[in-house]
Parts: sequence; C-alpha cells; structure tokens
Amino acid sequence: IEGWVGVHHLDDQQQSKNFTFKCHRDNNDIYSVNSLNFHLVHHTFATVGSDGAFNFWDKDSKQRLKAMSRCSQPIPCSAFNNDGSIYAYSSCYDWSKGAENHNPATAKIYIFLHLPQVHS
Repeated sequence: IEGWVGVHHLDDQQQSKNFTFKCHRDNNDIYSVNSLNFHLVHHTFATVGSDGAFNFWDKDSKQRLKAMSRCSQPIPCSAFNNDGSIYAYSSCYDWSKGAENHNPATAKIYIFLHLPQVHS
C-alpha cells in the first residue's frame, strides 16, 4: 500500500524479524507495488511497480541489493524461473492512472528477461 512492502513471518518465534520499508517512490510521487517475487535459491526478493522500476532486496539485511534502470512504462508483473537464473517482467500500461491516460495508438507491451548477477 502506498509504495510500502512488509515482510511478516508466520512463525511466532520470528515475529521480531518483521519489517516494512518504502519502495517505488520518486520524491513525493508514490507508485503501487505490483508484484513481489522470492528467489528460491538465495532467499532474496524482487519488487516491481507502476514507476517502471524493479529492485532486488535482501530480507535478512533489510536493504536493497540493486535498483535497475526504469522502463518507460509501468511493470505490472514479474517472476523468477524455478532455479532463479532468469527474471522475467512485463512492461505495459497498468491502468494505475485510469482509462483517460491510456493511448492504444502508443501503448506497447514488452516482455523482458533479466539474468540476475550472483555474488559469492
């Protein structure tokens, strides 16, 4: 909600590790967080938003690992493949600004594949 992401553990013993943070913001502009995906191998996660950005996060250190360059359109969805070697995301109009801002003549739909860097 309002560009915030919350990480909340289901195990009562880990409730002290819960946290929230701001993301997908640009000064006073707040964008929706459209998708959050966990990397099954490294236990990090990625968020995408209506600002056209995607970011990689480390939940254990509670910090952003990498902010990627923004797309010219919002990113409504994303996913890692099953071994985490490919991160796929789409870029298109996401209706966050309503029908009056949608222009079918210039609207393009893209699907991108990103190869995450693994640091050891």
